[in-house]
Amino acid sequence: MNTIPALIAKAEASLRAARLLASERHFDFAVGRVHAVMHYVAEAFLIRHGYAVTDPGSVASAFALHLTASGYLPDAFNRFLNEAGRLRNRAEYETDTGITAEDVAEQIDRAKAFLYLAREELSDTPK
Repeated sequence: MNTIPALIAKAEASLRAARLLASERHFDFAVGRVHAVMHYVAEAFLIRHGYAVTDPGSVASAFALHLTASGYLPDAFNRFLNEAGRLRNRAEYETDTGITAEDVAEQIDRAKAFLYLAREELSDTPK
């Protein structure tokens, strides 16, 4: 079972990996790690609010339904998560993705916003 501290730790490690991949110009792989950052944070928020999601594919929709549509979190975070997911899918399943350093830099900034939010909102979570 995933726990909030473990998910935040994985998000932090994924952000480090995304930066490393981007520095080596592996932009397609970097966006996959950036999406993972947002996914882990979204799951942590869902757990905190009592929505245990057993299917990883339903994290984004549950996050939208329970946390952004309700107004608890700004809708921008839902948009960030969805766009990162689209980029990840493009990077995984297409050969000529056109994903640029600028795209990755923007996604990394958004992932950092997710982590900042998690640290602020979920920092009192017991281990």
